[in-house]
Amino acid sequence: MGTLTQQGAFRKDRNALNRAKKIDVSEGDIIKKMAETHSNPNSAQAFAEAAGAVIHTKANMNKETPIHDAFEAILEERNALSSNGQSA
Repeated sequence: MGTLTQQGAFRKDRNALNRAKKIDVSEGDIIKKMAETHSNPNSAQAFAEAAGAVIHTKANMNKETPIHDAFEAILEERNALSSNGQSA
């Protein structure tokens, strides 16, 4: 098996979420299993990070770009501030 590309990694996760939905494996079950591999598996951080990964993958599956959107909003805010003579 060759090196996994970013696109290939996304496809694997997308396919896993689609397969899980078809066979009634809940996102909660996936999140719990992902949290088990965290350095502190029973922590809120472990579950938050796992949930964030699932949420982000689902957003990308819906052709949403939450990181890009947030970055563009920051740039717009900075431009608005600089055009008003304020510093960011």
